[in-house]
Amino acid sequence: MWELIAKVLFGLNLLTVPIQHVPSFNLENIDDNLNISVTQQKFEGEQVLPHKINPDSLGVKITSQYSAIMDKDSGAILWQHNADEVRSLASITKLMTALVFLDHNPGWQTIMTMEQKDEINGGVPHIKRDERAKVRDLFYTTLIASDNTAARALVRSTGMDNEQFVKKMNDKATALGLSSTYFVDVTGLSVDNKSTALDVLKLAKEALSQEDIKAVTSKRVYSFTTVSGQAHRIFSTNKLLDSYLDVVAGKTGFITASGYCLVAEITGADGHNVIGVVLGSATHDDRFQDLKILSAWVLDNFSWS
Repeated sequence: MWELIAKVLFGLNLLTVPIQHVPSFNLENIDDNLNISVTQQKFEGEQVLPHKINPDSLGVKITSQYSAIMDKDSGAILWQHNADEVRSLASITKLMTALVFLDHNPGWQTIMTMEQKDEINGGVPHIKRDERAKVRDLFYTTLIASDNTAARALVRSTGMDNEQFVKKMNDKATALGLSSTYFVDVTGLSVDNKSTALDVLKLAKEALSQEDIKAVTSKRVYSFTTVSGQAHRIFSTNKLLDSYLDVVAGKTGFITASGYCLVAEITGADGHNVIGVVLGSATHDDRFQDLKILSAWVLDNFSWS
C-alpha cells in the first residue's frame, strides 16, 4: 500500500514541474486583403516583431494594384495587396544586374569604350558611343539614371555576354528564394522580366544590404568626367529621395507592360526600417505618392516596442 501511495505522490510531483515557456505567435487580421501583422511575446535577447497599434486602421488606398511593405529586420509583411501576382519588372531588374555585377566586378577603375552594341531602344544614353568611361561611373549611371546603355556596357566589362550574365541573374534569383522571378535581359526593357511584389521585397533587401548598391541608389545627383574628357551630371529617377521621408535608397522602373514601379527602403522615427514596393502605379508621380502614403501609414500604425 505504501508503495502505491509513493507512486501516486511521485506522479503528482512530475505534473508540478515548471514547463519551459516558448515564444508564441499571434496573427491578427488587418484587412480583407489578407494583410496580416505578426506579434511575438518579448524575451530577453530575442527580436521583437512589429505589431499593429490601431486594429481599426485597415490600410491605405493607392493607385498601385500590386504592392507590399515589410519590416526589414524580421521580414514580416506589414501590408500587401495582390503581392503574389506576377508582373513585368521593368528597371527594378537593375538591382539584380548590380548584384551579379558585384560578383564579377573587373575593378572600379577598369576603362570601357562605349560601343554601338551597348545601345538599345529605351531611354537616352548619358555616356555616348566612343566615350571611354570607368566601370565605377557606368555602375553609378546604371543605378542612378537607370541608363540602359550604361547597364549593357557594365555587363560587357565582366567578360560575359548578355546570355551568360542573364543566366547568372536567374541563378542568383533561385539562390535568394525568388520563386516567382525570372529574367531574360539585363536592363528590364523586356516584358518577360517577371516578378511579384513579395519577391521584389526580398530582392531589394539583398541588394540594399550591399553598401556599393545602397550608396549609389541613395544619391540624388552624381557628377563625373569620363576618361575621354566629357563632363556629365546625372540625376536620380527616384523622386521619393526629395520627400519628407527618410529614404535610405531605392529603384524605379517603367515600361508600358509594368506601369510605374518603385521599391525603396525607408527609416522610421524610431530607427526601424521598412522596405516597400509598388508595381503598376497609374502615373509617373503616383508611384512616389503611393509609396509615400503606404510607408507613412505603416510607420504611424505599427510599433516595434
